[in-house]
Amino acid sequence: MSDVRSAVEAVAERIRAGSRFLVTSHRNPDGDALGSSLALLRLIQALGKEARILVRDPGPPQLAKVPGIERVEIVDTLPADYPDGWDALFTMECPEAGRCGYPILPGPVINIDHHQGNELYGELNLLDVDAPSAGEMLLDLFDALEVELDPDSATAIYVSLASDTGFFRYTNTTLRAFESATRLVRAGANPGEISLWINESVSPAAMKLQALCMSTLEVHDEGSIATMELPLRFLEETGATAEDSDGLSSLARTLEGVQVAAFLREVEDGTRVSLRAKPGANVFAVASTFGGGGHKAASGCFVPEPLDTARTSILDAIRKYAFNATP
Repeated sequence: MSDVRSAVEAVAERIRAGSRFLVTSHRNPDGDALGSSLALLRLIQALGKEARILVRDPGPPQLAKVPGIERVEIVDTLPADYPDGWDALFTMECPEAGRCGYPILPGPVINIDHHQGNELYGELNLLDVDAPSAGEMLLDLFDALEVELDPDSATAIYVSLASDTGFFRYTNTTLRAFESATRLVRAGANPGEISLWINESVSPAAMKLQALCMSTLEVHDEGSIATMELPLRFLEETGATAEDSDGLSSLARTLEGVQVAAFLREVEDGTRVSLRAKPGANVFAVASTFGGGGHKAASGCFVPEPLDTARTSILDAIRKYAFNATP
């Protein structure tokens, strides 16, 4: 923990010393990616400094009511004056530099993450693998910089924390997660309202998409592994978007007896795979064999194969690695 405290102070000092900052996160951003980015934006701006959030892809529509979400810019390139015109670029929960989708190196990069296997590619690296979410880690920065936690920042961090803990259902729901949630609620976050945004605001198209994806459910290996799929044609049939599939990766894991679930989404150049595991299995070991990353309980990767062959490749890797300590 002393290393984490030292990293927090180093990042706080960089913010104090600078005046212009960029913030980004991984492609296809989720609640933690956007919640942490928005909280960091507010922290930097509270100190009277300039900051912008840039991401490659839109987030899920359920996050449309998070305060400040309109500040998130969806762009294909970084500003023309990066890196020379900016004091630092923050990458939020990107275990590898390439995960954000921008060519960020060489440059003044500050890497803030909680994923196992982070490559520590930044000039400064704030890595805390015990943190329940990247956004929750920002509480230490608010304290180090002596910035009061306002309701909008608390809401953004709560979105991050609730999203990454499955609304306090996953194994990363530690005492630290509850203590942080208590602090966030006291600062103005409204758990019931946030749950309505994220869990009970599904569009008809997204609901139809979920039904079609569930029709692909298959169980393997005496029920210990489950797969679900999203072929591109499902998006055409329902009018849904890829962002509407956010959250579907955890559905198959809810089956009794399933230890590992894989959600395979067809894209133009291959298959994106979200992996989820119950205690005792390690999907990080599976994802890392394909160049992906994450945590033991939740990881993702890209397989440069069509859906049918990607399914076989993923199942083989799950059988080989998920129930062993290392790949």
